[in-house]
Amino acid sequence: SLMTWWLTRENLLKQRDDTAVSRVLSNAVTVSGDLQGQNIAWERLLSSLPTPEGAQPVILYKDEWHAKNAVEFGQDAIPASLRAAVEAGQPSTMRYSHDGLPYLTVGVPIPAAQAAYFEGVPLEEVQKTLDGLAISLLGAAALTTLAGGLIGYLVSGRALLPLADVRDAAEAITQGNLDTRLVMSGDPDLDALSGSFNDMAQALQDRLERDARFASEVS
Repeated sequence: SLMTWWLTRENLLKQRDDTAVSRVLSNAVTVSGDLQGQNIAWERLLSSLPTPEGAQPVILYKDEWHAKNAVEFGQDAIPASLRAAVEAGQPSTMRYSHDGLPYLTVGVPIPAAQAAYFEGVPLEEVQKTLDGLAISLLGAAALTTLAGGLIGYLVSGRALLPLADVRDAAEAITQGNLDTRLVMSGDPDLDALSGSFNDMAQALQDRLERDARFASEVS
């Protein structure tokens, strides 16, 4: 269950990463072209970028930050280490939690325009999918464990049944029933044990009968 959950998680996150990076690179090209003008309509530019529902585009332009929704996701929502890497000219991605929600943020430098483009992609839907999968796998693992334990108990009971017959036969002999013998079951391993027990019981019976005859003859 843990392996299935981990592989599914890695696959989902990798798909989301690849999709986000490809889209952010395309949007960065669009932003780079729009930043060549003099009068930039930031609200129109940010709203025109093709982003999935919930994604938050942010542009750093000449040390000024512009966000589509600055209250929900602005400059402060981007980790300092990610900002530093992108401002140094290194495209970067980072997964982290912001306001209790998981995010994947991708940053791309636009050196020609002295700018950088960031996009925060919420991973809440992926997290819900993984949580649901974890619950299902844990439930399946619990049911499988219980079923395996029950089957093991029943099988072990049947496997130990011949040993119970040996115990009963030994108790019968101690009570004086010297003619008690074990029945061959057809199992090679158990038949070897039964044969050895029967030989021992027969030897004991013969010995006691000889002792009884000797005592009788002496009398």
